[in-house]
Amino acid sequence: MAGVLKQIERLIKWAIFVVFALMIVAVMVQVFARTFLPQPPLWTEEASRVALLYIVGLGTGASVLTGDLVNVDLALMVMPKAMRKFCELASAVLVSAFGFFLVPGAWEFTQSGTMQTSPTLETPMQYIFASMLVFSVLLGMFGLVKVVQLVTGAVDSELPAHVH
Repeated sequence: MAGVLKQIERLIKWAIFVVFALMIVAVMVQVFARTFLPQPPLWTEEASRVALLYIVGLGTGASVLTGDLVNVDLALMVMPKAMRKFCELASAVLVSAFGFFLVPGAWEFTQSGTMQTSPTLETPMQYIFASMLVFSVLLGMFGLVKVVQLVTGAVDSELPAHVH
């Protein structure tokens, strides 16, 4: 299971890198065009927004698993270890439940894009709206993995080294 998770995490990191590179290119083209051309291309603004949606959609779920999301470490520092583990477990359960709760609405939202096209990229909006589906599925899935890790003891509920 750990090997599969590492592969998924590696794939997500690679996808984030690619999408982030595309966003950088779009922004650089926009800056160059605004500076040196009479009319900047319209597609760059929309492309950078879509890229940002996918960066957030991919990164949030994976961040649940790696612990890179914002955390209230100050409160956790003063808690006994058992209470800290309970709070982390409750948090992971709620995050997973919230992610899975969003899936039906995100699917419906994605499907609503089949009849629409983005104004400048001329891409079916379902591919853009799918970023919300990716976000909710990964949030639910990685939240559930975090729950399993906390319950089985595969991950210790110790505070990160920078907090001690």
